[in-house]
Amino acid sequence: RLNCQYEGEDMEIGFKSTFLIEILSNLSSTDVVVELSDPTRAGIMLPAVSENEAEDVLMLLMPMMINA
Repeated sequence: RLNCQYEGEDMEIGFKSTFLIEILSNLSSTDVVVELSDPTRAGIMLPAVSENEAEDVLMLLMPMMINA
């Protein structure tokens, strides 16, 4: 579970922790924007502030099934 600021309808989505940690460790910003559209679609992760304006960084991570 992550603390976040979220706007939209409630959703439950899960990501494999090792992949999420790998993505977050390769983003230069300590604040990350995560864009989610649906629990069955990939989450888009990008740094909130880019260190290098000439470089665009975008990471995709597919969700896992959650037993509810």
